[in-house]
Amino acid sequence: DTNFTGGVVHIIDTVLTPPQNVSTTAQAAGLTALVGAVSKNPQIASTLDTTPDLTVFAPNNEAFQSIASILQNITTQQLSAVLGYHVINGTVAYSSTLTNGTSVPTLAGPNVTITISDDNVFVNSAKVVVPDVLVANGVVHVIDGVLNPNATAAAPNPEAETQSAAFPGASSLATVPFTSGVPAPTVAIGAGAGGAGGGGGGQETGAPPATGSAAGATPTGAAMPMRTGAMGAAALFAGAGVWLNV
Repeated sequence: DTNFTGGVVHIIDTVLTPPQNVSTTAQAAGLTALVGAVSKNPQIASTLDTTPDLTVFAPNNEAFQSIASILQNITTQQLSAVLGYHVINGTVAYSSTLTNGTSVPTLAGPNVTITISDDNVFVNSAKVVVPDVLVANGVVHVIDGVLNPNATAAAPNPEAETQSAAFPGASSLATVPFTSGVPAPTVAIGAGAGGAGGGGGGQETGAPPATGSAAGATPTGAAMPMRTGAMGAAALFAGAGVWLNV
């Protein structure tokens, strides 16, 4: 603490940068499958980046890869519904404000349920592996599973090291879905066990190497995400109530 007439100064060793939008943050965090999935519908990308007060549960690459078999032929409308089930509108819910047993409506319509066990936070059956990533219009929590709007009763087994996928019958493939053409950053938050960028498999063919701002790992590139302790949008994500019947 360095006191001065008007208050106090704290000297820090890093230049702070303002939080970026969801798309830029997801790219810098190594969530390339999510970036690719969102890009399938530009309206969704715009909604995520501009709608105020959002909480986004962002599946990591391993989560998408674990259900890759059913994502091969998913329609844009079905994908939009699934993505909308990962977004809470009108609330910036940091991990410290989440409470056990809370059921919250999503942009897609159906509720997600929060479970807290031994300091671990779960959304339905998916575990939060990187909490509280700040974005310009809210907060992102990275999770280890893709949420299924047709399986709202999915619950975690807190004693298990890994959770079952919320899409019965789905299986993984060698490459991560939706990553073709999406640059991969050189550094990703939460990389490693259960992290955002770690890899059970490579990106789809056509994904260029990280360069410049896409790398998100240098001061001149996209800023790395910062971690801390509307009706129109709902209609867009919900579509016509189209879910994956799996």
